[in-house]
Amino acid sequence: MINLENKNITIIILAAGSSSRLGRPKQLLELDGNTLLQKSITAALNVSKNVIVVLGANDKLIHPTISIFPIEIVFNENWATGMSSSIRTGMKSIDGPTTNAVLIMLCDQPYVDAALLKKMVSAFEKSERSIIASEYEGKVGVPAIFDVSFFQKLKILEGQKGAKALIMNNLEKVERVIFEKGKIDIDTEEAWKEFKKQRNK
Repeated sequence: MINLENKNITIIILAAGSSSRLGRPKQLLELDGNTLLQKSITAALNVSKNVIVVLGANDKLIHPTISIFPIEIVFNENWATGMSSSIRTGMKSIDGPTTNAVLIMLCDQPYVDAALLKKMVSAFEKSERSIIASEYEGKVGVPAIFDVSFFQKLKILEGQKGAKALIMNNLEKVERVIFEKGKIDIDTEEAWKEFKKQRNK
């Protein structure tokens, strides 16, 4: 059992994208009575009391749906420039002295749950490596935990790839946690329909 009270991990949920390929905000897609973003927040709060959600496009629609949660909501005015700008925005809100790691996650990976996040935190506790990354289809990506030694790099991250580029450039410092369903994300209406179809089998 993980003693969550002693965890100094802040979770940043990236939810600023416009969902242009989907045609409507993916953050608001509903599953079992909750939106994808609400589901992500609930999972995160099971692991840390320090949860930051970065909003951007459709902020006025999304903000009211998550304002009841005990989280910090920040707005990325540069959301259109890509994921890195949302990571930089989230990192500005981290209390450096009391945080020794940050877990970065998206809201469009519907199989991310508290069990996976706890598994990653447990791996972080036991590992001597400074990054814990999810592995799916032989690739590494988010959700991912970065220890404090990467905070400065996260604060100046550039480009569309976001945290993945940082992981790929530091593979010797990465411990992998298998997350087979991590490859499933919701980018299009077809992907959403296929996910619901597979889930209901």
